[in-house]
Amino acid sequence: MPPAPPVLGLDLGATLTKIAFRQGDLHTERWPSNDLEAVRARIVELAPARIVTTGGGAAVLGASALGVAVEGISEFEAWSLGAAALAAEEGIVLPRRHLLVSAGTGTSVLVVEAGSAVRAGGTGLGGGTLVGLGRLLVGTGSFADLSALAARGKRGSVDLLVGDVYSQGAPIPAYLTAANFAKLASTEPADLAHALVGLVGENIALVCAGIARLVGADTVVLGGSTLAENPALVEVLTQTLGFTGLSACFLGHGAYCGAVGALVAGERLAESA
Repeated sequence: MPPAPPVLGLDLGATLTKIAFRQGDLHTERWPSNDLEAVRARIVELAPARIVTTGGGAAVLGASALGVAVEGISEFEAWSLGAAALAAEEGIVLPRRHLLVSAGTGTSVLVVEAGSAVRAGGTGLGGGTLVGLGRLLVGTGSFADLSALAARGKRGSVDLLVGDVYSQGAPIPAYLTAANFAKLASTEPADLAHALVGLVGENIALVCAGIARLVGADTVVLGGSTLAENPALVEVLTQTLGFTGLSACFLGHGAYCGAVGALVAGERLAESA
């Protein structure tokens, strides 16, 4: 039986609850946010000495959990700390000033400079949009199924592209989207799923591009559960951010930025005690 972790970090989001702890190496886990009893049972099993929470659902856990005091940290601070810690674990050197994107149920964009994080904008487009419209368009509310469909789809059969408007002499690259869902030459589920991912990804990237220009950043660091096992969305974001002149950096375990940030904050508190 491994020793109890001294600190447990929890990120209680709208859709998923993530936890992070160290038992030698860094460990991360997740559950649906509507299954709080599973989270409580896992806390009992791990028996941490300190719990630090973040996210919109943090208040649901209460001021104490199973006899352990619960401390809170703001979501933006947690994301900044967690992204820096995960980047270090993955051997990624982040620039002094960059955008940090939390792509979850919705999307938030933070400006990070010298460890300080400020929310600069965002959009209601995110994983929740994919799941909701996926249920309407292709008959599945499963994020995993939708991602798998999108990975083999061709959104050029659904979206009107610049190349469809200009047979020659286009002022911008022909592969870019002129109007989402405006062609509809195909209603195959895979093509619709890919077009939906394109709509969400392009608009997230364009929001980032506008903010980056305002703050003078040229790198966008992305994390969040919406990116996990979703290669089609990663491709759209990379392509669109690249077109706007920005570099995209995807954290391998970026879905756990909030939980890892809560863990780091708890570890710092323990060290200063």
